[in-house]
Amino acid sequence: MNHLRLMTWNVRYFSHGLKGLRSTPGWMKRLARAICDRDDPPDIIALQEVETRSLRGGLHASPQLDRFALLLHEGFAERGHKRHYQTLYYPAHRYSLPGLPDLYTTGLATLVRDELHIEAHNAEEPHDITHVRLPAFKRWKQRRIAAHVRVGLPCAHASIDLFNTHLSLPAFFEVGPHRVPSHMGHGSNQVAEMSRLLEAIAECRGAGPAVVVGDFNSWPCSPAWTTLTEAGFVDAFADHHHHDAEILDNLGTAAFGPRKMHIDHIFSTPDLSWQNFEDHAVDRGPFAGLSDHAPKVGILHLG
Repeated sequence: MNHLRLMTWNVRYFSHGLKGLRSTPGWMKRLARAICDRDDPPDIIALQEVETRSLRGGLHASPQLDRFALLLHEGFAERGHKRHYQTLYYPAHRYSLPGLPDLYTTGLATLVRDELHIEAHNAEEPHDITHVRLPAFKRWKQRRIAAHVRVGLPCAHASIDLFNTHLSLPAFFEVGPHRVPSHMGHGSNQVAEMSRLLEAIAECRGAGPAVVVGDFNSWPCSPAWTTLTEAGFVDAFADHHHHDAEILDNLGTAAFGPRKMHIDHIFSTPDLSWQNFEDHAVDRGPFAGLSDHAPKVGILHLG
């Protein structure tokens, strides 16, 4: 194993078929099939917008992540592959009423191929990076988290720290709803959350390299994006392809109505070498139409 294939994907709670209103087993199976149909499936999958159990999630007996992993394992078996994933779920927020099941929940997830060793993680207590401007409304503010896992790399005799996150949208009172698509990453709340993400990274990271992935709700070169690059991280996708902000602007990883946005990113420390990045966009390719986001897939050279 001289390379590591990493995928990050906002799966919209497996409910894109019903415009985010409710998850369905059929839609979840479509996302699993898209991964299983690949010639070289990812070794690590970082997901955003994953539920546990709720009315929106369908009130199934088992959590979404468990059901999705089972579909992956069954899909690989049907294709004659022996591939299984270890799963980590990082709870973020719950919306509920007294005496009733949760209306819906939010969270992040990481799936790690069985052959890789999970050395550490914070799934039981992910770092809270939420920026709360008005403390009186803290309980109503959707919680944002930094999910961490350290994975041992047998071939390289080393480990890598992976951080997965999903930032808030820019505060409407600052940019206004009509300016949101072009001002993603310009909210002071997003910059504050990125700073708190860096604090979580400093606390959890080991001595080896690190990768930071997720739905950052931030354009390249925006203030939130720049907060991470000024801390020494590299936008690995842009750097590998030598893309500037104008080119990235035309490679939409997500859609806001008719507007495409490049807001999903893979950052890494400069000591990591990337063999390649696959070119997926929200409006084309094998993942188009399965979520309101396209995955990013990068191949790490382990040396």
